[in-house]
Amino acid sequence: MSVLKNMLRVGIVSSVNPANATVRVFFPDRDNLVSNELPIIFPHTLKTRHYSLPEVGESVVCLFQGNGIQDGYCLGAIYSEIDLPPVQDKNLSGVWFEDGSHVYYDREKKKLHVKAVSDVYIDGNLHVTGQIFTGESS
Repeated sequence: MSVLKNMLRVGIVSSVNPANATVRVFFPDRDNLVSNELPIIFPHTLKTRHYSLPEVGESVVCLFQGNGIQDGYCLGAIYSEIDLPPVQDKNLSGVWFEDGSHVYYDREKKKLHVKAVSDVYIDGNLHVTGQIFTGESS
């Protein structure tokens, strides 16, 4: 059981390497011991590519290969009592940004919501079918 406890650890991001998509993580329960650079796990990296890095200070879960904290992976960020989810609705799936912008889909209402605090840029052609309404819509 202690081997598994050492393999899966919760820590806090101490630095981010955007070029390599890696993070260094410190572990408060281990006298603030800092990991080597850990690759971040993404859903896809070949034809479809995902890219979103945890921030310094963000809580993450890491998986190590059992030989300490030298070789491992950052599995992703987790919510905590301090960093709460942006919404509490099982029907919503999306991304919420710190400036208030967001993109989310409501499965129950079958609606895609997009809010931009600033400008929206579209590179390419825009095709719209259906009706266009102005003003607030729920």
